[in-house]
Amino acid sequence: MNSTTSNLAQTFMSFLVCGLALLGIGSVGYFLATGGANDQFADYPLVANSHGIFGAVYLLLAPLQFSKGLRNKYLNFHRWAGRLLLILGLIIGTSALFIGIIIPYSGFSEQLIIGFFGSLFLVSLIISYKSIRAKKIQLHREWMIRALAIGLSIATMRLIFVPVLILAELSRQQTEAWSIISFTIAFVIHCSVAEFWIRRTREPVRISGANI
Repeated sequence: MNSTTSNLAQTFMSFLVCGLALLGIGSVGYFLATGGANDQFADYPLVANSHGIFGAVYLLLAPLQFSKGLRNKYLNFHRWAGRLLLILGLIIGTSALFIGIIIPYSGFSEQLIIGFFGSLFLVSLIISYKSIRAKKIQLHREWMIRALAIGLSIATMRLIFVPVLILAELSRQQTEAWSIISFTIAFVIHCSVAEFWIRRTREPVRISGANI
């Protein structure tokens, strides 16, 4: 990938990430205004509201961590924001598992999909934290990309789910099924794009002056 193509790809990815983050924040606002579709949220308002509010803060701050210029100029901000994002991420991931497993909107299928990707989100955060503590910066970056990709997938899920919900008259059972399909498509797309991006932007390992 030449420098021009690389810069264009970086710019496109930045706009895409920021756009999805804003959409995710917007969906949190809609949830707070309407209470969401899951009636059981009313039984656990602290869990549901903290998941949404902290999720919005996570989506607001996380993309900034990947700005090289901001990181180089304000390294202390990057470090403190990273610590905050770790704490927020652990809360978000744990509450997502509670919502998806304890009070699922779409039953057993949701328990499986949220259980798997929610756990992967938490594992990504933990490995990323351990990597930066061990000064493995590249590994830290890669696992943070994975965590962000999973976090952003809620926005893509909405882009897939909502238009069909508006255009088609779905029964409750069909809505539940489409919700799971939308989540699955979004998670798979985001994880695939994250892995592709990680491999395309990974710095070569240098051993004895040679690139590998």
